[in-house]
Amino acid sequence: MTLTNKSFPQTFNSKQQLRKLFLDCDSNNDGFLTKDEIKKAFQKLGAVIPGYRAWEGMKRADANRDGCVSMDELEDLIDYANKLQYSPSTPTPY
Repeated sequence: MTLTNKSFPQTFNSKQQLRKLFLDCDSNNDGFLTKDEIKKAFQKLGAVIPGYRAWEGMKRADANRDGCVSMDELEDLIDYANKLQYSPSTPTPY
């Protein structure tokens, strides 16, 4: 299954905002997020060490270990970022 970027209403909850941000970082629109695309998302979220957050996010979300996060795995990546209290409206959590 591939990722699709859906339009959300103006009022977002944190997980919807994170989903949109991750989908927007799929720079080649192939429906899969690479580590570099995830790193870009964590940079936009204000992560101090976005490369580490991308590595940790991949470790938690890439269930089939193919090196990419698919739509089936995206929710785990969103949960990881949400657990760290990252959201597009409140960057740089501790």
